[in-house]
Amino acid sequence: MVLIRALGSNSGGQLATGDMEDAHYLATTQFSQEGNVDGEDVRAKWRVQGGGNHAYAWTDNGPTLLACGSNADGELAMGDGVRGPVLCWTPVPFPGDFVRQVACGWSHTLLLNDLGQVFATGSGAFGQLGVGPLPKGATAKWVRVAASTGSVFVSVACGMRHSLALDKDGVVYGWGANRCGQLGIVPDRRSPNILAATPVEGLLPIAMIACGRSHSILIAQDYKTVYVAGQDKYAQCGPGSSQSGTWQTFQLPRAAVKLCSGWDFGAVLLEPDDKRLSNNVVMWGRADQGQLAHRVDGSYRRELGYVELPEVSDIACGSSHTVAMTAGGSVYMWGWNEHGNAGDPTLANVYSPLCTLDEQPAKIEHRAMGIGCGYGNSYIIS
Repeated sequence: MVLIRALGSNSGGQLATGDMEDAHYLATTQFSQEGNVDGEDVRAKWRVQGGGNHAYAWTDNGPTLLACGSNADGELAMGDGVRGPVLCWTPVPFPGDFVRQVACGWSHTLLLNDLGQVFATGSGAFGQLGVGPLPKGATAKWVRVAASTGSVFVSVACGMRHSLALDKDGVVYGWGANRCGQLGIVPDRRSPNILAATPVEGLLPIAMIACGRSHSILIAQDYKTVYVAGQDKYAQCGPGSSQSGTWQTFQLPRAAVKLCSGWDFGAVLLEPDDKRLSNNVVMWGRADQGQLAHRVDGSYRRELGYVELPEVSDIACGSSHTVAMTAGGSVYMWGWNEHGNAGDPTLANVYSPLCTLDEQPAKIEHRAMGIGCGYGNSYIIS
């Protein structure tokens, strides 16, 4: 049986704990009667992804999709009859047989299914659903992203109000808010939103995509070349350039394994260094709330910096905090902590990696098997 624990902001019920109270210590999430997973294959790998005030859980390449939290804009795809909040993990029907990936924005969601098709739900006020204007500005059911026709997609990502999708040929499509050039397109001040999925041109074939609040990060198929576009107020475009609105580029020190982004910073999990097992996470961008796991002079750092942790196997980013899991199943958190989402129950910001399981009032017997983040909360799967 899967066990999902959560902590942090819960104003929309996105922790699935049966209430709407913030959790400053890890709380066990609840499943609805319809969403009970006792009969699931114990070998199934679970994933959790959250947005502003909603979250999804699913089995990796499996038939189960659950959701919780706010549904004010239809971001849970439960139809017009369910406005929420949904306070426990509840089944969500979806097109296709299996879920490949879910990505969450502030109040919209993208789904990638087993056929390589992309669907969207929730708010489309900024064009972030990729389906053109909507009569009410939102939808409570899955709608297929227009560019999906004839394309096979392998990855999706959501910013606060923009979206990206990556196809099997390494081509990136973007849509939604583009006022800061976060889609890699010079913004049109008269019409800053891109309403249809638009291919990004002039880049090497891409392997990984991620979105911040108002920027996007891509990694090429050499796994070392990084492209960043969008807002650069906090150096979230990295060491390539301080210019906003077009793609900037820089090189990673080693090949990337996973790419993540917070609202105003980036994080990459690198292949292990045989000489040092403690420096396989690099970060850049905003740092004034501990986002980079170091105290820095000023509010940001443009250059890449390592996070000193042993044998990190996975990372996940919230809006301004990060969760990391080691190969041994330990979990560390750092960054903005207003809701306890970075693991410190005092609610003080966390400026160096905190071993979260050690901070709990009762000993946690199960080592972590997976991690996830919403904008202001964290999830541990065991």
